[in-house]
Amino acid sequence: MGDYFMTAYLISCSDHYDHRLHVLDECLKSHGYSTVYITSNFDHTSKNKFKCNIPDSVQISAMPYKKNLSLSRILSHRKFAKDVFEYIENLKTAPDIIAAIVPPNFITYYGAKYKKKHPKCKLIFDIFDMWPETFPGGKIKKLLFPVFKIWAEIRNKNLNKADFVTTECELFRSLLKLPDKKSQSVYLCKERFVNKGKLSIPENQINLCYLGSINNIIGIEDICELIKRLSLKTKVELHIIGKGEKEQEFIASAKQAGAEVIFYGAVYDDDKKQDIINKCHYGLNIMKSSVCIGLTMKSIDYFRHGIPIINNIPADTQNLVESERIGIQLNENTSANILSISNQENIQMRQQVDKVFAEKFEKTVVLKQYDDIFSKL
Repeated sequence: MGDYFMTAYLISCSDHYDHRLHVLDECLKSHGYSTVYITSNFDHTSKNKFKCNIPDSVQISAMPYKKNLSLSRILSHRKFAKDVFEYIENLKTAPDIIAAIVPPNFITYYGAKYKKKHPKCKLIFDIFDMWPETFPGGKIKKLLFPVFKIWAEIRNKNLNKADFVTTECELFRSLLKLPDKKSQSVYLCKERFVNKGKLSIPENQINLCYLGSINNIIGIEDICELIKRLSLKTKVELHIIGKGEKEQEFIASAKQAGAEVIFYGAVYDDDKKQDIINKCHYGLNIMKSSVCIGLTMKSIDYFRHGIPIINNIPADTQNLVESERIGIQLNENTSANILSISNQENIQMRQQVDKVFAEKFEKTVVLKQYDDIFSKL
């Protein structure tokens, strides 16, 4: 008899390997698994085909689509989910583990069908986003509620077929009413960034930083209302690191609210990013209130670079901000609170941010969480 090699297949339609699966991949390999990463060949952001650079990855051909809210997108995601499990079904040997990121919600439907046929395979779903719940509110959301409900139910009805479910935040786990024995929230993580450089926050003005995608779910109105209130009392600079379809609207609105805007575009070099952040008192972690999320990728980036946040994200992030004092929760008193905090107090906040990052978001911490999950499986 030949040697038996344990295999695991990691699935992400929108290529979230670097956001989530890289840590799980490392954990699986440390337990002796041979891993294969499967993604599509269609980039959700640029809406173009792309070549995955993960070694030995498999790319499933996906139907292109132009709009995020469209029938084409739904059909594309359904086809990917169907095709990816057909690909796994046709393997010579069934894998020992399948770990798949959700959305697409259809992944749970086809994953559950595969699990029924191959009960020995351990199936893990990772809830990276709550779609369509994350869709910003408004008339369209109300109009499409019946469709959105069906879309969500595809996920909800099949989650219990998995051996284990991980969620990006505790908010998702509570909304989905997942049982403690078969689920756990696992936060996004990053390697610790040690070279923080020299802090240079000014005494006589407030510098705010916005880091990340500038898309249709960021709270431009709330950010500009805060800038307007601060501008009545002091000079405000807004340092923007990022890009997106709403960048011109964001820049124009911030200027109109009274901020001097310094726009850097996308910055990928950590040292350059740190230099900009070191000029700022707070990072802006503000989204539209209708968005269903408990933790943002940008907040992890802020924490990694040691800056406290001004936050309106509920649940997980609000709990951290208030219990650990790593920022200020957005409300009618926020501008007064910002102006009352001295630079020395801001430095103390930054020390607390470093502590919280090391305890909750550093890669080694999350690796340990995945180890614990495997002990349950």
